Amino acid sequence: MSKAKQIGTRAETAVRNYLLSVGYDPLQAHRNVLKGTADEGDVWLREPQFGLIVFEVKGGKAAKEASVNQIQKWWEETLTEKKNAKADYGFLVTQRAGVGYPRAGEWWVYIDLETLTYLTTRLNTYRKINPLLRMQLGELIKLIHG
Repeated sequence: MSKAKQIGTRAETAVRNYLLSVGYDPLQAHRNVLKGTADEGDVWLREPQFGLIVFEVKGGKAAKEASVNQIQKWWEETLTEKKNAKADYGFLVTQRAGVGYPRAGEWWVYIDLETLTYLTTRLNTYRKINPLLRMQLGELIKLIHG
């Protein structure tokens, strides 16, 4: 197995293990098999309230040092894989610098504003949590200024 595949496998396993640690069972949270050009995400979560969720997972140095352009490419890949899997949701997870595999719950997750708004208003979770989001300043200004 190549070094890149080893890094990917470790990162995907870390995300799956995190999902298992918070109460999902192995039938709900599992690593997906590669399907070549029709890839369907790295980790699947069959969530009772939200349906099928796919996670595109990036680990190692590439994830820790990813540029904005790289994140955008990976986000597009995530959306394609969500579509391929016919999933309800798709999220991009990237390993953070200084945060190892046992702490995958602290890695970055990328979510679009529409999905976040839907998830928080659907369950009134905006009253329970206040997640820190990651976005570009220019995107925030577009929301404010139009």
